[in-house]
Amino acid sequence: MVMLNRFIATIISFATCMAVCAQETCTIKGKIEDCNLTNGGTIKTVYLTHTDEYGQKSNVAKAKVKKGTYSFKYKMAKNEPAVLYTITGFEENRNFELFVEPGIVTVNTLKAIEPEQTIACGTSTNDTFAEYKNVLKEFDAADAAKLIKREAARIRFLIDHNTSPMAPLEMERSVMPYLSETYAEQMLKCVSTELNEHPHYLSFRNAVLARTLKVGNEIPDIAIPQENGTTKRLNEFRGKFILLDFWASTCEASMEARETLKELYEMTKEKQEQFVIVSQSMDKNNAAWLAAIKEMGLDMPGWIHGCDTTGETIKFFGTDKTPRMILVDPEGRAISLDMDSDEVVEKVEMILSGDLYYLDQKE
Repeated sequence: MVMLNRFIATIISFATCMAVCAQETCTIKGKIEDCNLTNGGTIKTVYLTHTDEYGQKSNVAKAKVKKGTYSFKYKMAKNEPAVLYTITGFEENRNFELFVEPGIVTVNTLKAIEPEQTIACGTSTNDTFAEYKNVLKEFDAADAAKLIKREAARIRFLIDHNTSPMAPLEMERSVMPYLSETYAEQMLKCVSTELNEHPHYLSFRNAVLARTLKVGNEIPDIAIPQENGTTKRLNEFRGKFILLDFWASTCEASMEARETLKELYEMTKEKQEQFVIVSQSMDKNNAAWLAAIKEMGLDMPGWIHGCDTTGETIKFFGTDKTPRMILVDPEGRAISLDMDSDEVVEKVEMILSGDLYYLDQKE
C-alpha cells in the first residue's frame, strides 16, 4: 500500500511538473509615485493590453492599484515569443509599453498623467528596449544636426541588437517610414534569421513587401481569420497557385463575382493539390459574412473562407476596394494584382493546363 501511495505521489508530482513546464510566467510589478489624474480622481485599475498586427486591442489581464502599486502574473504558453504589450487604464490614449516575456518586469511611473515616461526593466528584451530609449534621449533636441545623429544612432543600435524582438518592431515603426523601398528591403535583411518566425519580424516583412508590391514580387503573408476563431496564414498554401479574393457581402460587384467563382471552383475542385481559392471577406461583422456564404452556397470543401472585420489585410495591396482578385504563384509571387472574375477563370484554366503564360510577363 505504501509503495502504491508513493507511485501515485510520483505520478502527481510528474504531472504537476509537466504542467508548469508547459507554461512560463511574466510577472509585472508596477509602482506609480503620483496616482492623481487631471480630472481630479486617481487611477484605480490598470490593464495589460495586447494589440494584434492589424491594430485590434484586447485586455488580457487587469490589476487593482493599491497605494500606488499593482502587479500582473501573466501565464505564457510554452515557447510563446516576447512581444510588445501596453499598460492601459490611464487617461485616454495614454499608456506605456513593455515586452511580455518570462521573468519579473519592474516598472516605475512617476506620474499617472504621464505614463509614457515609464521605463520597464528586469528581463532581457525590456532591458534592451530601455537602453535603446536612453540612447535616443542623448540626442533629443530640436537641432537638425543632432536629430540626424539621433537617427543614425537609432539605426546603429537596432542593427547591433538585431537578435532582439524589439529590433524589427522599431525598424518598422520608427525607421522604415523614412526609407526608400530599396533601403527598407536592406533594413529587413539586417534582422537576425533567429527572428524569422517572430510576430514583429513577420509584421515588418509584410510592411516591406507591401511597399514593393508588383507583378513578379512576393506578396504579404496576410492572416485569414476563420469562423472557429483560429487563423490561417496565406503562406500555408505555398506550393499551390492561389486566387486571393477580397470581397464583401455589401458590394454588389463582389456578390456577382461569387457566381463566376463557383464555376471556377467546380472547374478546379479535382485539382486542389495545385490550386486553391482563398476568399477574404471585408464585412464588418462575421454574421453578415456567414449569412452570405450560406445564402450563396459557398461553403465547399477546399474553398478557404476568412473574414477580416478590421479591413486591414486588403490595405497591404494598396487599396480598400472590393472586389479585388490577386493570382499568386506557388512561390508566393504575384502573377496578377487586379483581374476581373472572367479573366481569372481564363488564366487559371491556362495555368492548370500547363500553360505558364505569366513567366513571359514583363515587370
